Amino acid sequence: MSHSPEPVAGAPGSSRRADMAPVPRNPFAGRRINDLHRDILVRFLSHLDTRQAVQTCVVSLKWRDLWRDVQRLHFSLKIPSDDHYDARSRRFKKFVNRLLMLRNRTSLEEFRLSYNLGPDPNNPADSAEPSLWIRHALLCNAWSVEVIVWEDRLELDHAGLTAESLTSLRFDSVVLYRGFFRQLQTGCQALKCLILQNCPIDDSEISSQTLKFLSIGRDCSFDSDDQTSISAPNLTHFGFFGHGYYKRIPLLKNLESLETAYISLDVQNGIQVGHIRQFLKGLYGVTTLEFYYAAPQLEMANNLQWCPTFRKLKFLTLGRWCLRGDYYALIVFLQNSPNLVKLTLQLKEHGSGFIGELGKRSFTCEHLNIVEIICVERDQVVNSLEKFLLASGITPGQIHIKH
Repeated sequence: MSHSPEPVAGAPGSSRRADMAPVPRNPFAGRRINDLHRDILVRFLSHLDTRQAVQTCVVSLKWRDLWRDVQRLHFSLKIPSDDHYDARSRRFKKFVNRLLMLRNRTSLEEFRLSYNLGPDPNNPADSAEPSLWIRHALLCNAWSVEVIVWEDRLELDHAGLTAESLTSLRFDSVVLYRGFFRQLQTGCQALKCLILQNCPIDDSEISSQTLKFLSIGRDCSFDSDDQTSISAPNLTHFGFFGHGYYKRIPLLKNLESLETAYISLDVQNGIQVGHIRQFLKGLYGVTTLEFYYAAPQLEMANNLQWCPTFRKLKFLTLGRWCLRGDYYALIVFLQNSPNLVKLTLQLKEHGSGFIGELGKRSFTCEHLNIVEIICVERDQVVNSLEKFLLASGITPGQIHIKH
């Protein structure tokens, strides 16, 4: 069938402009998915859950073995311990073991495991196989490894943590026995990002020459009798938050490259002014700092040296705790942040704070041009805070209240 010619520009009935370029033809028009190159199909399967990727083997003969080359493995099993756990766990383990044995030894970009341990926490077999799976991923040069354990904690054998290509590691509910961080430093020398949550840490020294991003999060504990120290000279982002079950907060040292820190101290007991002083001292060089405090109230007396001078700090976020004691902590932070550009006050949470005496309540932040107050509603606390800021030289146009 012949195609009608395009109307001539300027001819009667023509709606095209003379200088309009013709619409390019879609190169994929009329093509089927099976016409795509094998590498493209494998890339597509890599974004699926691994069980779904394997199930595509029934699509056609071409798809039969595509799953063997996927570069992202995502395994997930989350079931209540009383819901036929044994049978489902056996099937899950058989599936993972079989797949790892049959897949081609192509390099991995990502290995993710979300897994229920067995109802018996004393059964070493429940931790043995996941440790082997992780080791297999590292042998396949995985760039990123993520392990999330439900119901219990995985007792990891860290002796096999050796991988030249590993850049990102996330553990949630994994027991980190003594020697874990030493093994990371010697065996994973490309590691840039480490995220830990709900992990008991038995090491007294956390040291790395390669880490850029470190997050010690929810419910991590420090089980060593000695105070834990953190040394990472190339670290640029540090997160430390969550409920802390430890005797002392870590000692921060050699963090000269640190730029951003998110800190939430929620220590249950035993925290002292000296602990706060040494912790904040390790953050003195940051440009962005979020600091929250939900531990027991601290009497700072007349000692203002607990807060270092943050000469590089430009963006500061504090919680409602800093308003205690007639804005004591807020004033001290502002007195020690001469180059601050933006101050954010998150007034949603409740809790204790620092109290003490101030001989001088004024502060000078020549570059401060935005004070953002985030609250649930405008109450008496917000009104009093606004009056304090106005009396301290902040103009009404610089104060922004958000709900």
